[in-house]
Amino acid sequence: MAQSNDPTLSITRQAFEELRPKLEAVSEEDFIQVAVDIPSAAVTTQGIYSGLVALRPAFVETLPKFDISLVDGLETRALAMFCTHVDYKAATDPPAALAALLEDAVAKRAILLADVNTLIAYGLLSADVTGELLGANGYKNVITDLGTLASVLRTNAARITGRTTVKPDELTAAENLATKLGKVVGERQVSPQVVAQVTRNRAAAYTLFIKAYEDVRSAVQYLRHREGDADSIMPSLFAGRGGRKKATDDTGDKPNTPNPSPTPVVNPPAPAPSGNNATWS
Repeated sequence: MAQSNDPTLSITRQAFEELRPKLEAVSEEDFIQVAVDIPSAAVTTQGIYSGLVALRPAFVETLPKFDISLVDGLETRALAMFCTHVDYKAATDPPAALAALLEDAVAKRAILLADVNTLIAYGLLSADVTGELLGANGYKNVITDLGTLASVLRTNAARITGRTTVKPDELTAAENLATKLGKVVGERQVSPQVVAQVTRNRAAAYTLFIKAYEDVRSAVQYLRHREGDADSIMPSLFAGRGGRKKATDDTGDKPNTPNPSPTPVVNPPAPAPSGNNATWS
C-alpha cells in the first residue's frame, strides 16, 4: 500500500485517501449491496494477503494479461472499505450515552402511560388525554410523549390526589429527562448531506473491494485448481450467504449478480509492489 505523506492519519484513513479518486468515480448504478460483515472481510483480507502476494509470480507468468494491480491493491481496498464503514457507523449509529438516555425515557414513558391509563379506567381522566400521543418509536416521539404525560398528571393533580402512583418529584424527573434527551439529540444531529456522503463512500468502497476480491479469487481458483487449495488461500466472503446482490442501497431490491467467470478479465501486468504489508492502527 502506498504511504500517505500525512503521518497523523491512521493506516485505514491513508488507504481511503489513496483511493478517494477511484471511489468518487464509481457510479451509483454499479453499487453492490453490502452483503458481508465489512470488518470481518477486511480482517480476512489482511490475513490472507501475504499468501496471495506469494502467488504474484504465478499471476504474472500464467496470466500475463491479468490486471495485477487488483492483487497489489487488494489490501488497500480492504482498509479503505473499513475506514468508510467506521465513518458510516459513526454518522448513523447513536452513541452509547444517547441510547441509554432513550432507554430511560422509553421506560419512564411506559410508567407514566400505565398510570394515566389506570386513571382513565377509573373515570378520573378523559380517554382523550392519550389521543395525541405519538408512540415510543423515535427520539422526538418519546420526548413529546414524556412531556405530554407529565403535563397531564400535573394539570389534573387535584383530581387524582391519592389515586396516582406517580409522585411530583418523579414528574419533575421525567420532564428533566425529556429536556436532557432533546438537548443531546439536538447537539448530535448529523446533517443529511454528511449521512449521504458517508453512505455513498461506503457503498463505493465496498463495490471496489468486492469486485477486486472476486476477480482475484477467480484467478486463484484457476491457478490452483490442480493443488485444490484455492479456498484456503482466498476463501469466499459469501459462504452461507447466498451470493451477492447489486443495489443502490442496503434494501436488496435488485436481482442477484452472478459471480465472475473463472477466466479473469485481463490487462497488462503492473510493476511489482513495494512489499509493504499493512497492519491495523
